[in-house]
Amino acid sequence: MEKAIDWQVPLEPIGHWSASAVLRPLFGTMSYLLPAQQPVAAPVRAPAIFSSDEGFWQQVLSGQLAAGMTVTLDRFDVLDWFPRAPGLYQTPFARSVRQDALRFREPALEQTKKGVRREPSAAADYTVVLKPQGKLSMLEGGVGCVRLKPIRIDGSPHWLLSASSTGVAHAGVPIAVPQHLYTGLLGDFHTRGSACVRLHGELAFPPDPFTHLFDAAIMVPRLYLKVQALDRYESPASVSPEATVAVSFVSEFEGAPRAYATYVTFRPDTAGSFEEAVRWMKSEYVEGAYGGRIITDFDQTRTVFPEARLALARVMGRLVSRGELREVVELMHTHASIDQLFDEIDRKDLLPARSSRRRKSVFISYAHAAEVETGWVKRLRTHLSGLPEDRVDIWDDSRIRPGQKWRTEIDKALKQTRVAVLVLTADFLASEFIRSAELPALLEAAESDGATILCVYGSDVHLSGIASRLEQYQFVNSRNAPLQELSPSKREAVFRRLAAAVEEALTGAA
Repeated sequence: MEKAIDWQVPLEPIGHWSASAVLRPLFGTMSYLLPAQQPVAAPVRAPAIFSSDEGFWQQVLSGQLAAGMTVTLDRFDVLDWFPRAPGLYQTPFARSVRQDALRFREPALEQTKKGVRREPSAAADYTVVLKPQGKLSMLEGGVGCVRLKPIRIDGSPHWLLSASSTGVAHAGVPIAVPQHLYTGLLGDFHTRGSACVRLHGELAFPPDPFTHLFDAAIMVPRLYLKVQALDRYESPASVSPEATVAVSFVSEFEGAPRAYATYVTFRPDTAGSFEEAVRWMKSEYVEGAYGGRIITDFDQTRTVFPEARLALARVMGRLVSRGELREVVELMHTHASIDQLFDEIDRKDLLPARSSRRRKSVFISYAHAAEVETGWVKRLRTHLSGLPEDRVDIWDDSRIRPGQKWRTEIDKALKQTRVAVLVLTADFLASEFIRSAELPALLEAAESDGATILCVYGSDVHLSGIASRLEQYQFVNSRNAPLQELSPSKREAVFRRLAAAVEEALTGAA
């Protein structure tokens, strides 16, 4: 019988605890990049043999298993997806919140024109659909996977995968498979979505310096099985592989921008299931139904959502800036310590060097509607043109030539910005593009990369939302003396002070 593609339609604002359900797995996975700690010598004993996910995690959570011990997983299905929060799914807390999620059944959605919509292992009746409150409970209950590139362990590449007796990736045991053994599994991954094997190896654990910064509740020992040998078997017909992937996204459909979480379940053994599921989640659900923008994703091996500010590939590649993370955390209304996180990453030498030396240009951000009426930016350019040409490369969108892609050109200019001049008006704050694209990029450049922000009050405006963060930067004129209320000579004095401040910022960067 042909298997139906699974669909999930979740929605729920992310709150304090819920934020950790998204951020803890995302940054906790970075721990696997670091050299494994040397385990305490384990007592010599025969290998522990397990035939179920639950049996393995019961002994981990009770302290009967520890790093250094040898373990055999008998006839587990291996999938090329790694649990977002290894072991969390098997804790009493996670079982409780998943059970609580079943209170939010939505019978009206259980049969749709797209097929059967299902919750991952929610109940014996697998055709259960939940309301938004139940969806987020499932994420807090350990549902969800990520896909990772290989890492080096003991000098050789290993793939981080999941081994599950039930075929459910997020419920399984995290394993590290060496390249020479991984290659033999690829055929099964492509044809059946998983490989049935008997695994033998040693338990190990990575350092865990990041997870606690987002975790207000449960810590699970982060053990994984470093596989040393495996035997392949025919996969039993009763086991069908299953993986669930989650994203968070920003939407203004309830008014102010807020972060939400969603996920989709698919069958790795069904051709096209993954591609169609994530396409639907992005195009029809996040963007179509809620006008949202995805900010986290789940796949390090390929770019699924290029727009994701905290894409897993960027997190694992140590390319996420302080500003990007701060923006997401503020949207989630949580209390993660951004500075502490980056201090710990810096100590581990996981962050790239600051690139402020590569930033050379002056970026003028303004609203066209206000400029048509005032001509302030034109006059400002005149003052800046008197600065030494070898120090100043002034950029605003008037430099975009016909035929060029305006968004691409602006993005390139933002990456080169050393000094940002912001002319604040009501039209400036009302611009969706400025709020969602220019302003976050400029704040990120200032917070994480040494750029300078200079603000000019064009009119008396109230700074709220993301614009409220501008209050910590230098203002050239007072809110009580905006340009629109000044005489021409006093406006000239403001432009002169601004030009001097720009020159000083550029000189300091040299």
